Amino acid sequence: MLNERGISLIEALTAATISVIAVIGLAYSFGVGRSLVDRYEIARAAMGEAQAQIEAMTLWTRTDAQLAFGYRSPSTPFVYQGLTRGTSTWNVTPWDDPTLPGSANLKRVVVTVRWTQSARPDSVSLERLWLP
Repeated sequence: MLNERGISLIEALTAATISVIAVIGLAYSFGVGRSLVDRYEIARAAMGEAQAQIEAMTLWTRTDAQLAFGYRSPSTPFVYQGLTRGTSTWNVTPWDDPTLPGSANLKRVVVTVRWTQSARPDSVSLERLWLP
């Protein structure tokens, strides 16, 4: 019969190594998950910023100078949770759909919010068509 009084040093070291690797992997996955949640949160706020800008534009008259073809707004800061995260701009271009009669005078307004998070640039864009 073998003398079995407990675990050997090799078994203990192997178990400890496996445990450390598992804990490091788990900690890394929590960090990655948290950064994804933060990224989604800022992206959602940026989309809200773009929607707010489009809604504010609906109060303008269709002949407003800021809705003239070729108009590009100056950059305004995109602020979220008290920090400036990036910039917001909009651009007006003509839009013509050959399949729709009378669409030659439509204006396409694209609002774009850009930010950088964890050294990765990101952006969201929202567009709307204005009738003449």
